[in-house]
Amino acid sequence: MRYVTGPARAAALIAVMWFAGAAAAAQPAAPIRVFDTGELTLDRYTVVRRVWADTWRSAFWIPGQPDAGAAIAALGAEAARAGADAIVNVHCLNDEGAWFSRGYYCYGLAIKLR
Repeated sequence: MRYVTGPARAAALIAVMWFAGAAAAAQPAAPIRVFDTGELTLDRYTVVRRVWADTWRSAFWIPGQPDAGAAIAALGAEAARAGADAIVNVHCLNDEGAWFSRGYYCYGLAIKLR
């Protein structure tokens, strides 16, 4: 039996790792659940982050969306990036008609369920 060595072995290893990474990246992430304010008790979750209301930047810029559904989806994507699996205390505002109109804007608590 002949073993592959040298550059051919390295190329084969890189190809296997690349295909494994592509297969793992193709799996869709679990959707972020949105809970109403009184739906969960405080002992059932841990706050990961206050999405889009936790920095001084929100006083000057907020991410606006064309409708409320898109704003909630953007909030969920940001919560998932923070490592959360759900959102609670979601508040959505319509900023149409303001000077620097941004459209719909939602903020809330990104949480990790226990």
